[in-house]
Amino acid sequence: MPYYSAQSLILPTTTVRRERSLPANAISNGAAREGAGVAADDVVLRGLLPSDFIVLDALKPLGLRKAEDITEEMIQATPGATLLEGDPVIIRGKGRRARVLKAPATSVFVRMEGGDVVLQSNPEQVEVKAMYPGRITSVRGGGTSVLIETSGALIQGAWGNGKSAYSQLRLEPREGGIESLLGDTLVAEYRNAAVVMTRPILSETVFTVAAQHSLNALIAPSMHSNMRELALSQPYPVLLMEGFGELEMSEIVYNLLRDNEGRPATINAVEPARWSPDRPELLITLGTTVAAPVPVMDQPVTEGAFVRIARAPLRGRSGRVKRIVETPRLVENGLRFPGAEIELLNGQTVFVPLANLEMLGRPVERS
Repeated sequence: MPYYSAQSLILPTTTVRRERSLPANAISNGAAREGAGVAADDVVLRGLLPSDFIVLDALKPLGLRKAEDITEEMIQATPGATLLEGDPVIIRGKGRRARVLKAPATSVFVRMEGGDVVLQSNPEQVEVKAMYPGRITSVRGGGTSVLIETSGALIQGAWGNGKSAYSQLRLEPREGGIESLLGDTLVAEYRNAAVVMTRPILSETVFTVAAQHSLNALIAPSMHSNMRELALSQPYPVLLMEGFGELEMSEIVYNLLRDNEGRPATINAVEPARWSPDRPELLITLGTTVAAPVPVMDQPVTEGAFVRIARAPLRGRSGRVKRIVETPRLVENGLRFPGAEIELLNGQTVFVPLANLEMLGRPVERS
């Protein structure tokens, strides 16, 4: 019987499609055209986010008795249109004797409900940036969302603080880590960069340094859970690649980040939610025009699959599946599990329970 393990996409080059949307209840006020190329900082969606509702009785000011007496020709606004204070909403008649219902405040015309006009006041202008440099493949929901296709190196993480940024990657200093920058204002290479930490976040000093050097993002293997609220309060993305605790960074993740130091990357530190499929992730822009393969999703663990070991004692190691072992074997904790023989990157072959494996979205290599 096929075994489907957990999955985290970790790919050196791939094609991804990401949706960018206006906030819920926002009214579209323009979207980039389908097929357009976009940079990370380009605005792809504009909209209005109204607040309080205003309900106006239209019959009495217009001298009407029934809602059916209000014709389409009288209504001066369409749903979603912005009205300034004093703008006409409905006009009955012509010339000096015309009766006019005016907007009492800057608002958005929502709809007619019988003889009532429904407006939403104090509309807030909102803009959504592309965040992923690429091409718009479709405009959806009447201009409330766009689908962007792009390519690069993709790494999905474990937790984020809900922020996003597009910035250049920098590895933390080898000697002393990011904490060694405390008080040193002359290190220009880290200012406005996305700093990759090679060790867990264990003290608040890390956030002090980030503020001092105006970092655009912090990317770390893990963090103490008691600093979660502090991370959530930061104005920049905090992305944990492995999770909470004192977990070291997986070798495959570290190698990808190290090899792409200096490149721009999209850091989308989505805060995981139970009913949302979105994962915190990092996409490194590679600047290539060669078509990249899409991730291989929802494949079972099979011979030739590239996997990562998700639990101790080999947590973070990765390699190819040489053979599926369906007969349960004894492991270190005294229990027996079905598993697989994995050839690690260093050439060593180890047995790992299937429950400890994680697929990485890469194609299977058959021998």
